[in-house]
Amino acid sequence: MKILADIALPNASEVFSQYGEVILKEGRKIAKEDLKDIDVLIIRSVTLVNEELLTFANKLKYVGTATAGMDHMDLGLLKQRNIAFDNAPGSNCVSVGDYILSVLLVLAVRYNVNLQGKSIGVVGCGNTGSQVCKKAQALGMKVVKNDPPRFRNGDKSCDASLDDALNCDFVTFHVPLEKKGEDATYHLLNRERLLNLKKGTFVINASRGAVCDNQALYEVLKERPDLKVWCDVFEGEPAISVRELLPLLQGTTAHIAGYSYESKRRAAVMLADSLSKKLSLNAPKPYKMPTPEILELNFGKVSKLDFNLICRLVFSVYDVRFDSYLFKNTCVDAKSFDALRVNYRERREMSSLTLVNVPNEYKETLKLFGFSIKE
Repeated sequence: MKILADIALPNASEVFSQYGEVILKEGRKIAKEDLKDIDVLIIRSVTLVNEELLTFANKLKYVGTATAGMDHMDLGLLKQRNIAFDNAPGSNCVSVGDYILSVLLVLAVRYNVNLQGKSIGVVGCGNTGSQVCKKAQALGMKVVKNDPPRFRNGDKSCDASLDDALNCDFVTFHVPLEKKGEDATYHLLNRERLLNLKKGTFVINASRGAVCDNQALYEVLKERPDLKVWCDVFEGEPAISVRELLPLLQGTTAHIAGYSYESKRRAAVMLADSLSKKLSLNAPKPYKMPTPEILELNFGKVSKLDFNLICRLVFSVYDVRFDSYLFKNTCVDAKSFDALRVNYRERREMSSLTLVNVPNEYKETLKLFGFSIKE
């Protein structure tokens, strides 16, 4: 069996070689010619699975995407051709949660904002949004949850309207890109909604670029410098459609919120399990996550788990400013945008750090942030 996989998945060869020959290629460069005689295709969001790509896919039996969203795949076409497919829901939710946590702390430091008691509207409360909610609660923020599909399916905690969420001090988006239907998210944040945001609102988009109308955002930010916006995703990426927007943003990264060391490896493991079931293969071998460089941090005398200590703990694992500065100084075109993704550094999740000798009264809060606690 021949398996073509995105080279951005660092353990693809290790995980999928038990099922056949693994061929690695940069996801955005995977072309129709590459799929001749390929049995399995493992991708990320940058590879569009459509009729054009499948032109020479004469043996394709399975397509797996190492992402939660599947808007880059023509699912109807795959069903029509009897090609099994799957995604990796939740594989990167912890990573994105860590990213948002780091952004919140950076903005709080930059603007001397006390996050305790501030409201945060979480638009989209699935695997990723739920992680954000936990971390925001740990910061003492008031969480306003907006997710109509989840509410209709019985989750009454997600009953806030979009207007309620947008009226918060902070707003963060964690929705898939849907262009049609009652839950359409394309340009969900449009010019009218941007103009109606209250003074000083902080907005974070780490979902899909087109969830926010980038041209409207550029025009509104010129009129309203009081709005503070941070983006990990952009319309038109890797060739960002509205490049003049970039200098007006608080922070920018190359769609790497979900790119932690653990998440990329976790996704491959999830897809190997899916592949084995859908093609009736042997269950994948157990996979052990590589050991982090910093295993433990031993608490000394702690009189209070204050904001300063929380910042030091979080930034010791992930300081998003590093990625934002790198983007600002090196991202000049589509090629450099992709280079930031392909060559992304190994960033660990909060759970990779075990905290030792933690006072009992702080254990639950630190667990909500994602840290491991040694009992």
